Amino acid sequence: MKGILDYQPFKGMYIAYFVLSLLSVKLPYWTIKYSIRSQRPRRAWTLKRALIVRTIRELFSMKVDVGREQKAGRGVDDSTLTDAKFVWVEGIPDELFCGEIRRAAEITGTRPARIPGYWLLKKGYTWTGPKAKPGEKTLLHFHGGAFYIGSAHPSDVTANFTRGLLRYSKSLERTFAVDYRLLAPRGRPPANPFPAALLDAIAAYRYLVHDAGFEPQNVVLAGDSAGGNLVIAVVRHLLENPDPSLPPPGRILSASAWLDMYMSRRGPRSSVVLNAPTDIFDEPPPGEIFTWHVAVSLLGGMDVEEAKTNRYFSPVSLHVVPSDGLFKGFPETYVAAGGAERLLDDSKALVEKMRADGVEVVADIPPDAVHDFVVFTWHEPEHTESLRRISKWIDDM
Repeated sequence: MKGILDYQPFKGMYIAYFVLSLLSVKLPYWTIKYSIRSQRPRRAWTLKRALIVRTIRELFSMKVDVGREQKAGRGVDDSTLTDAKFVWVEGIPDELFCGEIRRAAEITGTRPARIPGYWLLKKGYTWTGPKAKPGEKTLLHFHGGAFYIGSAHPSDVTANFTRGLLRYSKSLERTFAVDYRLLAPRGRPPANPFPAALLDAIAAYRYLVHDAGFEPQNVVLAGDSAGGNLVIAVVRHLLENPDPSLPPPGRILSASAWLDMYMSRRGPRSSVVLNAPTDIFDEPPPGEIFTWHVAVSLLGGMDVEEAKTNRYFSPVSLHVVPSDGLFKGFPETYVAAGGAERLLDDSKALVEKMRADGVEVVADIPPDAVHDFVVFTWHEPEHTESLRRISKWIDDM
């Protein structure tokens, strides 16, 4: 439901006030406060990091939604891209539209669709088309953004993740990403409920294997935040609905993944509570994320209980059904997360559950890193150090 701040001129007036107070009052105050190391959210942080994190937290507290509505059906001219190429990815065929995603789609009215995709190229790479070279490796990235913001466009901040991997990896020459369908911004009619984003993610993987000709064992599926949720869901779909022509990828990479939408571990000693003062997004009003992003938009017409029990929504939830053996058969996995982020428990639970099911897992958790630190070039040295470790892991594949 829209409020007065969703209409002009009130929205513009509020944004102007917000920016003015941030620049003229809050930033100077924080600068003075954080000049004293003991006053910083983490003593190990530099003054610069403390100020950046506090500013991002403030931006997330805005009472108006400044996110842009996703424009469907628009291509991108390659002449506007410097280190990338644009392609269209067709929706999945009927034989892949099965299992849990088919059941959910019948409830929410979601169907496969054509989506935009981007090849991100290593510096100096000569583009000869999408077809894979013999034995070539690649990485498919699903961006984060709580399923309602973000983009696969090379100008988006999340492209810093794959651009960094291209820089440090000796074997990767290009990566791929898609603009999966997003939920509608607040105040607008709900759109693209589950499994829209997952259908698009599966389509992207199918494109790499069937159309571009990459061997599944040479593909790394990677995702940050909400994109990490998609990575797990794609592999789960492929394992539960085996297709000889589309086996699971060789490895998967999860970075600050959002894997428990119901926040079932929330409590005084949970990362959701303990890391609230140190992460890039503050503690929301009770139920805000759950009510809007999950119950209203993502679930569509599905039962609210599915947010905490459905293995595709919340694979590490304490209430997920079934509770055991959820990760048997998963490929080798790299789990990166920040020790200062609120979603840390999701990644820790993923590592624990995967190892219990016999999956080989690498856990990389820098103690003073925030949520999605792999996409922030200002988050040094953790940003570069983790990208180097991940790149070596890919090169050893």
